[in-house]
Amino acid sequence: MKMKRFIVTTISVVFVLTLMLNNHVQAQKKHVRKAQIWAESGEKLDTALKATEFAETQEKTKDWAKTYYVKALVYNAISSSENPEFQNICENPLIKAFDNYKKAYNMDGGGAYKNAIDIKLITLANNFIQKAIDTYNENDYENSFLYFAKSVELKEMSVFGGEIDTAILFNTAIAAQRVEKYDEALKYYEKLIEYEYGAGDTYLLYAGCYKAKGDKENYLKLLKAGFEKYPGNFDVIGGIINYYLLEDENTEGAFEYINLAKEKDPDNPQYFSAEAHLYNKIGELDKAKEKYKQAIEIDPELFDAQYNLGVIYFNEAVELSDEANAISDNTEYQVAKEKADAKFLEALPYIEYAYKLTPEDIGIMSTLKTLYYRLGMTEKYEEISKKME
Repeated sequence: MKMKRFIVTTISVVFVLTLMLNNHVQAQKKHVRKAQIWAESGEKLDTALKATEFAETQEKTKDWAKTYYVKALVYNAISSSENPEFQNICENPLIKAFDNYKKAYNMDGGGAYKNAIDIKLITLANNFIQKAIDTYNENDYENSFLYFAKSVELKEMSVFGGEIDTAILFNTAIAAQRVEKYDEALKYYEKLIEYEYGAGDTYLLYAGCYKAKGDKENYLKLLKAGFEKYPGNFDVIGGIINYYLLEDENTEGAFEYINLAKEKDPDNPQYFSAEAHLYNKIGELDKAKEKYKQAIEIDPELFDAQYNLGVIYFNEAVELSDEANAISDNTEYQVAKEKADAKFLEALPYIEYAYKLTPEDIGIMSTLKTLYYRLGMTEKYEEISKKME
């Protein structure tokens, strides 16, 4: 009999201990359940957040998937709350919501919440993009990059089926570049190159990150790769030419790439204009004029060619005018002046066409005013003078 009573007593103690343990576990989980009720009702969100934070420190709930699922619900509720009392509880609540959804999603026991989380993630994806765009438009590039980067991370979740949104990748790279996170930007540009998104512009921006980091070798390497793939992109070839002229002082290299560009795209007026610019830079003005005229023949609307050709003639005219003014003999002066005026007259149609293309440009107006004055074109001189007032 004594033995039996002992066994019964032992069983009773175990039962009591088990009951106490279960009550302790339930007490810890109670904080999470209450937080969920508050999150779903939009009430006591500050208390709900503290309840989930407390649950993260407790032995029985710190590794419970529901703790982080509910914490995400709380952050979600904070982000959409219209109650000013809750709107400044934390920064970037949407991002914190995603981080906690993702954590719950990948934890043991998280399978019970996957369907619910998937629905939340679809909504979050749209919210992230809108936040990224809004902050970018507000010139808040730090937060814009943060939201764009999180959008990329979010799109990697299984609910999106491996979908690659290249437009988001591109904007993420741009935002990273704006805040000088060049290594981050490089990572996104590399993916964009892989997906062939953005054509030559992506190569140009990608290369720009290396230039900002002081890596001239990779800068030029990427520009050349961009040119090989997209020879019609003038900005890429322009980058190579400018590198050779400004960084390397290698005129031969610049001419080499101009010729390569013309071989691949012989009817591109930009390349003739760029070639003319090179000749102008090294003082071969007759060749520069010839190339600008070829560019204009292909595309009369090409502003750079029209204006720069006019400027060459204008500058030549100014030099001739200075020479004429230095002559004391009146007869010789008149001959020299007529020569200068003839050169001003050669400049006129190109400057006028440039003005037609950019009628609000004060600098071009000023040049035209000088031309009209030098050529005695009184009516046009007065007309342009009024426009400049």
